[in-house]
Amino acid sequence: MLRPLLTLLCLSVSQPVLAQSLSAPQPAPFPSAFPVPQDTPYPGTIDLKVDATDTARGIFRVQQTIPVAKAGPMTLLMPQWLPGNHAPRGQIDKLVGLTIKAGGKTLAWRRDPVDVYAFHVDVPEGAPSLDIGFQFVSATDPARGAS
Repeated sequence: MLRPLLTLLCLSVSQPVLAQSLSAPQPAPFPSAFPVPQDTPYPGTIDLKVDATDTARGIFRVQQTIPVAKAGPMTLLMPQWLPGNHAPRGQIDKLVGLTIKAGGKTLAWRRDPVDVYAFHVDVPEGAPSLDIGFQFVSATDPARGAS
């Protein structure tokens, strides 16, 4: 007689606690601001130039020319997943001095509010390509972080 009474008492006490935890607000995932990347043939050839002569300071200067197919919004992604890593460890914190130009004019770009590896830019009408420049600042010794 005591056992069923204890079970009933435990259930009656735990039900309100369980109901409260299930009805509490739950975080919703942020919606993606851009479509999922797709593996499709790219219209053109990306030109890449890297100046790695500043070895004392560990600065790599990069210039890219990316052909564009049309005007309008475009999202540029820095790789998160790198070969040999088992997690998304792309070193976004070492990318500095990003400039994006079209036809010699500097374009405004926006960092995605959710995905820090994504950069949004509006390609102007008639632009055949984007000229992108940035520096990658590598660590020069183990005490300053992974290179």
